[in-house]
Amino acid sequence: MLHFLRAQVADAVITHAEPTIHADLIRLLSRPGYALHPEGTCRAGLFALEVYRSARGRYDSTGLVAAAAVELQMQSASVFDEVADGDACDSRAEDLALAIALFTAGTAAAAEATSGLPGGASAMRHFCVATSGACAGQFLDARLGRRGGATYEEALHMTRLKSGSLGAFAAGFAARLAGIDPGLSSVFESLGFNLFTCAQLVDDQRDACAPGERCDLARSKATLPVVYFVRQTSLEPAAASDGTLSPKSRDAYQSSGAPIYAAVLSLAYMGRARADLRSLAERGCATTSLEAFVGRVESEAALTLCALGSGVVV
Repeated sequence: MLHFLRAQVADAVITHAEPTIHADLIRLLSRPGYALHPEGTCRAGLFALEVYRSARGRYDSTGLVAAAAVELQMQSASVFDEVADGDACDSRAEDLALAIALFTAGTAAAAEATSGLPGGASAMRHFCVATSGACAGQFLDARLGRRGGATYEEALHMTRLKSGSLGAFAAGFAARLAGIDPGLSSVFESLGFNLFTCAQLVDDQRDACAPGERCDLARSKATLPVVYFVRQTSLEPAAASDGTLSPKSRDAYQSSGAPIYAAVLSLAYMGRARADLRSLAERGCATTSLEAFVGRVESEAALTLCALGSGVVV
């Protein structure tokens, strides 16, 4: 389905965005990590599509358009995140303008998917309102990074808003569009919230000592692993002259307990996601494809966390 989703994302851009920037939007979405790159995972859109299939019982064109709308919102958030994490440059204003174009194209695609459906108004309201949680997470990420001295509670709250809200947004929109009852929709949203929070914590552990200038420790980002390291050791990460993390800080981080802390917390959220899957299966939902999706996220997490020891991963 990834091929069809990518085609739908490109079609939504061409259909709903200003023609003047079509080529620029396609180039942006073709960058590494984005939807149209050959190795892009389209995680949010595929998740929404699998939720729709589980709730509706099948794939169809409405679900595909809805998944493309979700993916465009996710891509918009990714651009904002990339700009916030980067250094000031001439292209920043251009990228932000393109991010807004992606956001509006996603909203237009969502309106197309919900048009004329019995639960369309409820699904569209959720689409518009639920993104505010992720926006709040982006805001807190920027504020805490600038302020410094974040607490565990603040860092976790930011993570849950920034990424957990995106998972709940994707699941809730797809479930409402499929026409299921609110009680069941809330379980899908819980699954998305827990799964995407887990994935973010794994990413934070991977990026804490990532090579190059984008290392979270070197930039003193307010992610949970970095906050744990600073508060437990009372050390401020030191960057080398080229902006990369110094070997001394890297060694101090690896022995600080921060990697284990992040791993255990991420696996706890994966356990909650698994419990949500069981609840959906017990309520009669077709969860085979969703379980395969969750399994892939779990496998990716294991690849990142395996360096901490097989006992932690288990």
